[in-house]
Amino acid sequence: MSLKLSGFMAKACSYAQEHIDDPQAWPTEPTLREDYLHCVSFQMACFFAQNTRDGGEGVDWDVVIGPLTEHPMKSEGQWEIIIDEIAKELGGWKEAADVS
Repeated sequence: MSLKLSGFMAKACSYAQEHIDDPQAWPTEPTLREDYLHCVSFQMACFFAQNTRDGGEGVDWDVVIGPLTEHPMKSEGQWEIIIDEIAKELGGWKEAADVS
């Protein structure tokens, strides 16, 4: 389960980061870029809260806002490493049987 979820989360972050720099889709001003990426970071916090062993104790909404707003953009593979490192800090991924 964790491999599929971390892959999905990595794709979401990569896609958001890729498209936030598209001037036709989003403003490229750094302050606005961060504002638009808050929802992505909040979504990732929710996934971590529900799917990691210690996440139920609370995950900050800005858990991935730093890497999202940094340049250069990260590949899906790099995002997967970031996602898995955060999950490890939160006690690791729950097993499929642990997720209700």
